[in-house]
Amino acid sequence: MIELPGSLRDLITDRIDEEIENTGASGPADWISCVMAGLDVAAEELDEELGENLVSKLEESGELEQSFSKELEGHLGELSEPSGDELMRIIDGICEVAWIKLQGLHRVERH
Repeated sequence: MIELPGSLRDLITDRIDEEIENTGASGPADWISCVMAGLDVAAEELDEELGENLVSKLEESGELEQSFSKELEGHLGELSEPSGDELMRIIDGICEVAWIKLQGLHRVERH
């Protein structure tokens, strides 16, 4: 399991939505590119070690048998016009991420 700040989930979701809107993403390959753009933004917010390895850490957390993008693609078939939130729910389903709500320097709760 990987623990990430809950605020980061919102940041990723917003960036995915922006990318979908700005690029006119209309299929799985496009949506995956939008997700990767969202993860890139998240990586910039994290400490250097985790940020540089975010995708591989997500792969490890879900014990994925194939790459993150291939695994994600396998879950996109039934979607027609996904939102950033829908795509994040898929990521939550394939990777074990605990979204931590922080208050100051203290952990408040896990989602």
